[in-house]
Amino acid sequence: MSEYGITQWRKRLERKGWLGLSRSSPPIDRLVEYHVVWQGWLISGRCRLGDEPAGDRWEPGTPQYLLSRKHGISDGVWRLAKDQRAEVGQVRRRY
Repeated sequence: MSEYGITQWRKRLERKGWLGLSRSSPPIDRLVEYHVVWQGWLISGRCRLGDEPAGDRWEPGTPQYLLSRKHGISDGVWRLAKDQRAEVGQVRRRY
């Protein structure tokens, strides 16, 4: 997908209540849901950034890396999870 297409995708999600990564960073102490376009992948997941293992925290592709560093990120969005006890995890799909 083109850069223009990715921007339109983000804007559609922002109109539905998601927050763009370029405008706002997710909190570390709350469960968040996210979608990020990184190196040709659409990565979606749910995490609490403060719960990430310290040793793995900054490895490329981890939630902390994708949501905080933003290195190589084409675009992304996040929101607070409606169910703060929901299962955490990550799914990757070719974009």
